[in-house]
Amino acid sequence: MPLVIFVDDSETALASTRMVTDSMPIDVKQYLSATDALREIQGGMIPDLIITDMNMPVMNGFEFLQALRKLPATGRTPVLMLTTETRDELKQQGKALGLTGWIVKPFNPAQLKQAIARVLRLA
Repeated sequence: MPLVIFVDDSETALASTRMVTDSMPIDVKQYLSATDALREIQGGMIPDLIITDMNMPVMNGFEFLQALRKLPATGRTPVLMLTTETRDELKQQGKALGLTGWIVKPFNPAQLKQAIARVLRLA
């Protein structure tokens, strides 16, 4: 099964995404910090999709994305930003950094499922 990791400093947000993905044919790992997720990826974990928040302490979503793009294993891994941010200039900056897509919180569960299924090409 494809591995999807969620990175968000909000336990509530992670619980919400877990409810949405429980019925999907995917493995899910969740992280409360980008540095923890990055450490696991550097240690050999290879996710098929990464969904991250933008505004987090220590390492924000863009800093996380930049670090991911420097690693051979995740240089081309799809990354979706799941955030309250809606400004076009941030979306453009994300696209320039290699972001795959942008989902605004609070998210529609069907929209999140559809985005995951589309990126992973699930039937």
